[in-house]
Amino acid sequence: MLVSCDLRAIYMLIRRAKKEDYAAFAAIEAEHPGYPAWGEKGFGAEEKNRNSVTLAAEADGRPAGFINFWILRPQVQLNTLAVAQASLRRGAATALIGKMLEYAAKNLCREIDLEVNEHNAAAIALYLGYGFEVVGKRPKFYNNTDDALLLRKTVPVKDI
Repeated sequence: MLVSCDLRAIYMLIRRAKKEDYAAFAAIEAEHPGYPAWGEKGFGAEEKNRNSVTLAAEADGRPAGFINFWILRPQVQLNTLAVAQASLRRGAATALIGKMLEYAAKNLCREIDLEVNEHNAAAIALYLGYGFEVVGKRPKFYNNTDDALLLRKTVPVKDI
């Protein structure tokens, strides 16, 4: 029995973001109400920050998600990560985090820090699955109502 599989449905290309991606990133942000949106200008401003890395997950020739983080040796600060609704559960977030971990290792970073909305169960589960631990809380961080959980992943020296 032959099984047909459309590889485009599972293939995610992870690449550096381009200016042409920023409108798509803003549209992805708009799909997530309450998400702290940067908009096109915010992503453009990151181009001037030499510590900033913005990556796109591309599927079917267009951005399906993005991640932005800062390399602040010996730390990485994950600033934003989002995936288009149509691309959820297709591995985009996993691939983006995996690539961020590669950048961390290449830059000898020992810790990765992030904030996540305490009500974002899917994101929290994803991060915990990667070995992040809750290390604190920022009260009313999101929209002056929701708390942010502070998560950290410590990378052992042998993994660097």
